[in-house]
Amino acid sequence: MDEELNSLRDRLEERMPVLSKSQRRIASHLLSHYDQAAFLSAADLAIQLNVSEATVVRFAKAVGYDGFPQLKRVLQSVYRGEVTPAARLQHKLAELAHNQGHILTKVLNMEIQYLAEANRSVSAEDFDRAVALLLGAKRVFVYAGGPSAVLGYLLELRLRRFGIFCLSMNESGRNLVEKLQLLASTDVLVVAGFNHMNRELRVVAEHAHAIGCRTILLTDILGASLQDQVDVVLAARRGPVSTFHSLTVPMAILNALILAVAMARPVESLAALERMQRLRAASGLDGK
Repeated sequence: MDEELNSLRDRLEERMPVLSKSQRRIASHLLSHYDQAAFLSAADLAIQLNVSEATVVRFAKAVGYDGFPQLKRVLQSVYRGEVTPAARLQHKLAELAHNQGHILTKVLNMEIQYLAEANRSVSAEDFDRAVALLLGAKRVFVYAGGPSAVLGYLLELRLRRFGIFCLSMNESGRNLVEKLQLLASTDVLVVAGFNHMNRELRVVAEHAHAIGCRTILLTDILGASLQDQVDVVLAARRGPVSTFHSLTVPMAILNALILAVAMARPVESLAALERMQRLRAASGLDGK
């Protein structure tokens, strides 16, 4: 990480003398707050620094990148190399210890703040496109590895109860491939991935793209890295980049997707739930 950060610092400092006043302000901000900027769009960064979005885009090219998306990927790579899970937890524990009040109240207030931020980071248009894809799919597959696996299980459970075929793929290695080979162009894939781009996540997204399967990505910072492989990005901001992250925000977005699907097909969803209940009672498995 030090080598990558030093390379970025050298690049910005080398070009500083030829940059405009506004561009020098952007460079200085990135050198001091690259961890925060890694999460921002060009428009958000422009608002934060009181410059135009065009200035931010021109800045990226002025310092040698193809555009702002490439610069953002570099910032995210530097961030991922520095902010380890231990460092994020340490930061959050220090923050909680510093603030007054009971820890339950502080954590609940933290989650409320993150949810408010998510309401601004996910556009209604992208959300509606994701719902439309789910409604038009022959089958739904979902990949969510590691701690995010609970998101995959939730989507699988809820959609299956609505009478929609949904298969969760949370395995790794050859076990993942066994399910992945079932994916078809008429299906829709939902991928949940945050902060770290593991090999399985990339393989799943690239395979879906290669066979023409439409993909919805639920993420925080991986949108720029996978934008060429996915159809819809739902940017689930989970709070400051350098602190402990929970799954409250992506869980809320996923719940909204599930309920939107049910609202779009209420007759089918209710009929499937009633059918399941009758089967439970007839089989003697109800409540187990």
